[in-house]
Amino acid sequence: MKKLLLPAIFAGLFLAACRKNDKPAVPEEPSKPEATFLRLIVSDVDQARISVIDPLKKTAVNYPVTSAQPSLYATSTGQFATIISRAAGKVEFFNTGVEKHGGHLHIHKAEMSPVKFSEAGPTHFFGHAGLNAVFNDGTGSLSLFKDGDLDGDGGTILPVAQPHHGAMVIFDDFTIAVTQKDGSVSGTLPEKVKIIDRFGKTLHETKIATKGIHGDAGNGKLAAFGSADGILIVSQTGEQSLIPYPSSFGTAWIGTVLGNKALPHFFGYVSLGLFKIDPASKQITEVLKNDNNIHQYLLDSDGKNLYVLLTDGTLKIFDAVTTQLKKEGKITTAIPAGATAAQKPYFAVSRRALYITDQAAGAIRMLDLATLQQTASIPVGGKPFKLIVAGDQEGLEAGDH
Repeated sequence: MKKLLLPAIFAGLFLAACRKNDKPAVPEEPSKPEATFLRLIVSDVDQARISVIDPLKKTAVNYPVTSAQPSLYATSTGQFATIISRAAGKVEFFNTGVEKHGGHLHIHKAEMSPVKFSEAGPTHFFGHAGLNAVFNDGTGSLSLFKDGDLDGDGGTILPVAQPHHGAMVIFDDFTIAVTQKDGSVSGTLPEKVKIIDRFGKTLHETKIATKGIHGDAGNGKLAAFGSADGILIVSQTGEQSLIPYPSSFGTAWIGTVLGNKALPHFFGYVSLGLFKIDPASKQITEVLKNDNNIHQYLLDSDGKNLYVLLTDGTLKIFDAVTTQLKKEGKITTAIPAGATAAQKPYFAVSRRALYITDQAAGAIRMLDLATLQQTASIPVGGKPFKLIVAGDQEGLEAGDH
């Protein structure tokens, strides 16, 4: 993959205008169990493949990838799935063929992209407003791309730091907060964050040094990084500050951070539980205590709900704005104590449905979000591992060309 810092990478970052004969589409009836062009991307425990599921047709098509159990992320438009095989140093992409054009969709052939990145140690992914990045731990670089690059020249590799276990957050203006390693702390974790432009030029130097950073999230204006010293808040304009942990944390610190463009605050996970991180009040408050029973947690794509799956099979749904519990219900059997990561169920949510893996049946179970009742079981074979939602969640219709 070429290592060029070219302005052309962002030519066409915004969608081209549709032809004049395009007709704005009317969204589908919300009574349908799922949007017609939503797709699920599922990895497998043992097999080097992904399965691409059409939930309405209840069909699955398999595609070979570099390794089993890759990390999966949807690009910020939802058109592509990013498939990261960290140990193999490979990043691959699947094109769902579902391309958004304003109020309707253009539908293309679903296929693996010809573009691949081969940098050492690809790990963290971040996508925002049409721009996507993967941090390559082994080279201290970013693989930077927009969806259009995945059918074309493949984006670029941007050197940004010394090799380390890094992360980045993309802002609304397409500048990037990226971690830096100065060696003041032993190990692979970075200590600092600076802001660069999309061509690698430093715009705002590091202002705060920590004793180690892990975990990142952003909302377009602010970036939040978990650190041993507190939550490091970095603004798009370069200001930096630390939100201190509650005294009850002791030496524990948040190493996973969640955020969404619709929210002014963030959420963080530590062994003690899930917490709300409020940059305005500089407070960190408990949402749900962890009694060794939190298995998986995620924000929906609209930033409306925080979903938490417990080891007893209960799903709790919190209002992501107020943090109040809205609903809970049993969605799977209890996870046995001592189960490995590869033996556990994992879930993903769309605007209309929840999907959870069922390894024993080699299937993905589909549940109605309003009732948490199962509406379908979609056979996929093998041992489904993790899954993401891609394609279209809005229920848009295809255009006429």
